Amino acid sequence: MIEIIVLILVAAFILEASLEQLNQGSALKKPDPLVADLYDKSGREKSISYGAERNRLSLISGAFSLSLLILALTFGWFAELDRFISNSINNELIISLIFIGLLSVISWWISLPFTLYSTFSIEKRYGFNKTTPKLFISDSIKGTLVSLVIGGPVLALVIWLYQEFQESFWIYAWFLVAAVSLFMFMFGTKLILPLFNKLTPLPNGALKTAISNYCDSQGYSLKNLYVMDGSKRSTKANAFFSGLGKSKTIVLFDTLIAKLTQDEIVAVLAHEIGHYKKRHTLASFIASNFQTFAIFALFGWALQYEELSVALGAETPSFHLSALTFFILLTPLQILLGLINNSLSRKNELAADTFAAETYKRAPMRSALSKISTDSLSNLTPHPLYVAFNYTHPPLVARLRNVG
Repeated sequence: MIEIIVLILVAAFILEASLEQLNQGSALKKPDPLVADLYDKSGREKSISYGAERNRLSLISGAFSLSLLILALTFGWFAELDRFISNSINNELIISLIFIGLLSVISWWISLPFTLYSTFSIEKRYGFNKTTPKLFISDSIKGTLVSLVIGGPVLALVIWLYQEFQESFWIYAWFLVAAVSLFMFMFGTKLILPLFNKLTPLPNGALKTAISNYCDSQGYSLKNLYVMDGSKRSTKANAFFSGLGKSKTIVLFDTLIAKLTQDEIVAVLAHEIGHYKKRHTLASFIASNFQTFAIFALFGWALQYEELSVALGAETPSFHLSALTFFILLTPLQILLGLINNSLSRKNELAADTFAAETYKRAPMRSALSKISTDSLSNLTPHPLYVAFNYTHPPLVARLRNVG
């Protein structure tokens, strides 16, 4: 089985590397007349260079991680780590928690140099990064604590459910994960996000009046509208929608407000409201939980086979080793699900764009999309295959053509 695992990992890397190369080559093509004037010569060169550097870093990082993983599989390092922990601890639940925790720490350290280079070299040189070393450390500490406080108990309960219910554990585990997912979906923006960013209600003024007038015209209750200090980390502009019912929230980055006109900001907000009105957020949440249900069902079935642990060199089957093997073997299915989810997401984005254009104004919607895209040095001519596998939003040309 080890050969199959390595083959899957190598095939997945080759696929992603090939897509990256195709996309970088596509960046050199002549842009569609619809967007040809958005960059001047230096801007276009800067966009291509930015994409090339990110692509190069992604390939190096992926190759390095893949090499280490193949070495770990070949020499049985995962089984050695399991034996090392088991020699000191007898409780299977604690062994699994420590094993998974250590792998998470090791993975973080492996990716750290690449993250630092991306943030403090590439993003800084192209004028995007505003993250200070102090803020980076603070974010890392807070992120770790949030993972421990929320992820730790959930993982412990999943392992306990497996020990108690064995073959049927996956049903209860899915209910647990779905419940936590729903809670985070409803309240994560208000409970977790403020740990990292400051959320401030949009102050009274011409912008809020314009937004309120639009929301009234659409029957949308404008209760939770916040401005987030995204500029403390990056100059890139963004906005997002979260929650349902009374918890529904729209967050506008301060960079978005600083870079767009009033009409353009209202158009972006109209796009976010379009997601709510067309129930995209709810549909995506439901679809995600159906997929999670199917994956847990497969997981419950696969854990019956000791070969999953044996494949990593273990003498005694364990939850954590079997889980590691399972999720590697699941890679092809995850790629397929990614294709499906990205396609649905792009469709929803176009529908939200249409909603904004029809219920507000087309011109500011077009200019807002153009500004946000070029401001982030987006590739104006991405390769269709790269779009299919990696884009949750349609390319700019498709969005502009859709808006009309």
